[in-house]
Amino acid sequence: MNKFIPRFLLLILCLASLSSLVFTAETTPDYFFIIFQWPKTKCESKEGCCLPKKGEPILNDFIISEFQPFYAQDGGIPQNCNTTTKFQPSQIADLASSLERYWPSLSCPSRDSKKLWKEEWVKYGSCAESVLDLHDYFAAALRVQRQINLLKLLSDAGIKPNGTYYPGEAINEAVKKAGLGEAAVTCREDEDGLNSVLDQITLCATRQGNKFPCPGAFWICDSRNDNKVKFLKP
Repeated sequence: MNKFIPRFLLLILCLASLSSLVFTAETTPDYFFIIFQWPKTKCESKEGCCLPKKGEPILNDFIISEFQPFYAQDGGIPQNCNTTTKFQPSQIADLASSLERYWPSLSCPSRDSKKLWKEEWVKYGSCAESVLDLHDYFAAALRVQRQINLLKLLSDAGIKPNGTYYPGEAINEAVKKAGLGEAAVTCREDEDGLNSVLDQITLCATRQGNKFPCPGAFWICDSRNDNKVKFLKP
């Protein structure tokens, strides 16, 4: 594994499951992690993917996987915080069409994406109510997705989903040049278990829900091809 592992990624790996700490309405996250997933990689993995029962997700662009509040002093990335706000689809009805496209459920068996959104609100959104209510939590994730426009950002740097292998450092340089700080790149093994396939890219957002330069140091998954990752065709 690449030895340059950022502080923020270590916290994701080590503290993401912490839920025993007390987070009140006054507890304010320092910033958010937004995790983008390349759908084709998931769909070609052993677990596969299933289209949701409703909506038409974008499968030729990065989709949102998670939107996680980060607390530097209070335990990293909390989950399942105490909240009196129940997930109600009616409160995000104006966002539904965009969420169906850019934050869809691809899990199997096929289900309505509303079930995924409920899970994400309970797991992470509930820990960010000091800055974002139910509607604003999902609106912020969509806003950051539009601001970053990750596929265009990479394509403009010559990194395109065409089945080619790209150096992980090139991905990070493209992110840095866009003013987004350091990237964390995660991968899956290809069918033969010999090479790494681009799966997710983690970037950052402010607690107001705008793109934000990630601190830390560049990190890439354990690559088996000189730190190169394959960017699958959609």
